[in-house]
Amino acid sequence: INAVKMSDLSSEQHTVWMKELNDLKEDVEHISETKDVGHQRDHFRTLSKSVYALMKASKHETPVYYQFCPMANQGKGAYWLSKDKAVKNPYYGSQMLSCGKTVETIK
Repeated sequence: INAVKMSDLSSEQHTVWMKELNDLKEDVEHISETKDVGHQRDHFRTLSKSVYALMKASKHETPVYYQFCPMANQGKGAYWLSKDKAVKNPYYGSQMLSCGKTVETIK
């Protein structure tokens, strides 16, 4: 996060970056400071929302897959981003690795 060069961002990217920056910092801090996987997953869920907004405002050489697990977040569902088209659920790991689906391909 600290390595992002604001001068390299387009106007749209800068606007999204500034909107998401505080949430990004908070989520990354919480994820890195705890060994509690449940707490990490809670922040991964909100981190994924912020990164999704940034990805939508950017151009990509390769597709990014926005994926969804309906069982995560106490049955409310949760999203994540992946470079792989195949679903590899970060919320349940090996317990339910393929639970979920791709809901959007970001190009």
